[in-house]
Amino acid sequence: MPNMIASPTTTFPSPSWPTMADGAKYLLSMGRLQAEALRMTLRYQVELLAFLKNRSEQDLKLIDDLSSPDHVNEAFDLCCSFWQNAFLDYSDEAARIVEIGSDVAAETAKQVREEQKLLTKDMAGQLVM
Repeated sequence: MPNMIASPTTTFPSPSWPTMADGAKYLLSMGRLQAEALRMTLRYQVELLAFLKNRSEQDLKLIDDLSSPDHVNEAFDLCCSFWQNAFLDYSDEAARIVEIGSDVAAETAKQVREEQKLLTKDMAGQLVM
């Protein structure tokens, strides 16, 4: 029985394997995607905090109005007006949040399209070489 040493029989074509530059481009692309996600999260937080500040001020105003002796006979009207305004504020805020989400989705799609174009150009350049 002859002594056989196992050796790889396949060779890997170098143009099809990613290079170090491709890895850097991939990491940069992922970094941009994460930065966009962070920017979106911060936009949501700023919008929601501004909304909560406004609603809290309205809550304090209702309590002040209800505890005021000048508005004792108008308590029902004050509460109805408060809840009507609250409903309108919440629906407007929901529309703003959806608009922010739509803007972010459009911006992300634009960035993905640009990254795809760059990747296609790079791959085409590697295949030609």
